[in-house]
Amino acid sequence: MSDAQIFQLFSVVYLAVGVGMLINPGFYKKLFTDFAENAAAMYIGGVSALAIGFVILAHRGIGCTHDWSMVLSVIGWLALIKGLLILVCPKLMMALTKAMVKENLFNLWATVIILLGAALSFFGFCPKSPI
Repeated sequence: MSDAQIFQLFSVVYLAVGVGMLINPGFYKKLFTDFAENAAAMYIGGVSALAIGFVILAHRGIGCTHDWSMVLSVIGWLALIKGLLILVCPKLMMALTKAMVKENLFNLWATVIILLGAALSFFGFCPKSPI
């Protein structure tokens, strides 16, 4: 996959989840709460995040670049670290997930996810983007 295709993939997912969180907050709050209370779901989520982070870093390399494509490396590192934390410190991650569901933080996270999705859309879908 090219960098542009990876940006496109993440932008579509981030925008869909962020907008979904704003439009259907009850569903997503229940989803995150249920996820945090289900050890098997947390484990699968941790393995998935670890694998996605590893694949991105294996594709991109683990070093820094001096252009906007470094965003992919940052996403890869964050996914890898998130996966490791879920697998190594599941109780901590369960508590953080439950804290995210609080109303004032929930809308903030939804907005951040939408903004990140919009930025990734620019890099992935705009032919004149710096990528």
